[in-house]
Amino acid sequence: MNNKIKNFKPLKIVATAGHIKTLTEASATKALSELIWNGFDASSKTVSVTLNSKILGGLETIVVEDYGDGIPFKDAKAYFGEIGDSWKKIKKETYHHPLHGQNGKGRFKAFCLGADVEWHTTFVDQNSYSTYSIIGNHNKIEEFKTSELETNSAAQKGTKVIISNLYKKADELLKEKTRSELTKSFAVFLTEFPYLKLNFNGIKIDPKSVQSFTKDYDLTEDCNSITEHPVKLTIIEWNIETERVINLCSAKGISLEEYEPKHRIKAKGFNFTAYLKSEYFQELENAGALALRELEPTVGKIIDLAVSTIQEHFRRRMAEKYTGIVQEWKDENIYPYQDKTTFTSVEKAEQEVFDILAANVQTFLPNFEKTEKTSKKFMFKLIAQAISENPESVQKIITEVLDLKKDDQDKLAELLENTELSSIISSASIVANRLNFLDGLDDLLFGERKKIFTERDQLHKILEKEAWIFDEQFALSLSEERLEKVLEKHISKLGNRADEVNVTDPVMLPDGRTGRIDLMLNKVDQPRDGEFDYLVVELKRPSKKIDSDVLSQIEKYAIAVAEDERFLNVKAKWTFLAISNELDAYATRKANQRNMPKSVVFQDGELNITVLVKSWAEVIANARAKLQFINRHLQYEVTQENSQKYLKEAHEKFIPKI
Repeated sequence: MNNKIKNFKPLKIVATAGHIKTLTEASATKALSELIWNGFDASSKTVSVTLNSKILGGLETIVVEDYGDGIPFKDAKAYFGEIGDSWKKIKKETYHHPLHGQNGKGRFKAFCLGADVEWHTTFVDQNSYSTYSIIGNHNKIEEFKTSELETNSAAQKGTKVIISNLYKKADELLKEKTRSELTKSFAVFLTEFPYLKLNFNGIKIDPKSVQSFTKDYDLTEDCNSITEHPVKLTIIEWNIETERVINLCSAKGISLEEYEPKHRIKAKGFNFTAYLKSEYFQELENAGALALRELEPTVGKIIDLAVSTIQEHFRRRMAEKYTGIVQEWKDENIYPYQDKTTFTSVEKAEQEVFDILAANVQTFLPNFEKTEKTSKKFMFKLIAQAISENPESVQKIITEVLDLKKDDQDKLAELLENTELSSIISSASIVANRLNFLDGLDDLLFGERKKIFTERDQLHKILEKEAWIFDEQFALSLSEERLEKVLEKHISKLGNRADEVNVTDPVMLPDGRTGRIDLMLNKVDQPRDGEFDYLVVELKRPSKKIDSDVLSQIEKYAIAVAEDERFLNVKAKWTFLAISNELDAYATRKANQRNMPKSVVFQDGELNITVLVKSWAEVIANARAKLQFINRHLQYEVTQENSQKYLKEAHEKFIPKI
């Protein structure tokens, strides 16, 4: 085999003209940007673009000139004769400013604008200036030609790219938006390196001239599980109309890829571009993975963090717009947050929504300024309370109470939608209510009401509305039904199979009695098509310990369901859970068996039945731990007063009097 290999002749891989032409595809501005980058990469401090127009309109030639090192004659073949490699790969680590490309493809973008391209270049050769040209034609794109080398003592170092025989696409560069697009593309780079200059048709590109606001954010800590490289975010707001994009940049601000957030960012009235800067993106680009960001999950995670930061940025910016008018409300003593000095993150969000909404209400209501102070204060208090306690009702206040015109209603509704805060406030309200419930339930089960708190008439009724405490993935399906109703409920979900099964007979327990369940929950999002997960909860009054009798009862329930002929061959997973304040010694041992998950006392893989027992302390602790993880960001503080208030409002008729 080895001898045969020695006799093989090598085959050289050559890029075809068809393949090379695919490298020329780009918008006019993108193609021009590549040539500008090449000028800066050639160590030029200034790059100039000149558009030479025809007498009758349209462009005659495009000239991109730099004053860098030029292209040494001996390197022409390496620079222009190879694709997929570049001198920049060798020098990028030691170069004095970041290099844009490294695959030798950028030069072909010139052919996107015109059929003929000339690189007229001057370099220093043994202390003297030498000049020559490299020319190419789109029809023979796989072949470049060089002129004779000439000595030119009066010349200046650099390269002039002259594009002629232009395509119609090139005329797009005459549009006013070209300057703004170039400004946005080079904004961070020119800001990072202020000694570099870009001139477009005689006018200096100045990023700051069209910037209205700039803010930097450090996302390094949030991204430390993804990359060890720093990750920075720069948000630039423009005073010109722009398309919203997030540029994925190298650490020094060279844009490598663009991501369009589309409708993910609500920032009405703002024009902005975001720049995510990290050497991590450069590494992905070098490996050819950055363009496949949809397949690279780490990039998606960083973008998600950036989007979240950008959303928060514009929430603050929108709130800042109304600082002056808020001060007027404070001076008039009608501001509902007048005396509040410290805010949780949720309370701050509520305040920001109020400021935005109230300022616009004042604008839309023609007689607001003439309204009595007391009425203004009441109106503001009403809006603030609605935002805090029931964000969904704000729209009703706008429609019915303020009696605004339809157009004004629509504008305010859109404003609320753009803040994206009502959902945050609603979520915060849910978390706060659940934390208060856990605190209140703990008091009912273990406090002085324990002895008079009954399982059937009180605990059961409360838990019907708070079934989330057992498992967030399940929702209440049935309550206080005989066990045969469990079957009936399940079989009805099987479509045509329901007609084949008789559910009129009760499910019989081994001792001849019929069974009854307390709470039955079904999984909201079923994991498998045509299969169903159910959770059946057996409640015991606080004073009743879980013992062998309780275990026997719950196991009989489980086995009755599994062995009933109407459930044979039905795809369902059943979990039975018995709960009380305490487990006796026997139940505790059963709930801690070797090679069994904690709390599991019975498991039958063939019948798909699992039986668990838990104490209320364990259930409450698990639920509280999940909520506290979220609450670290919401900063809601649970107090006895708040928990008792919630219980009274939500479950007053089921709470025993002391």
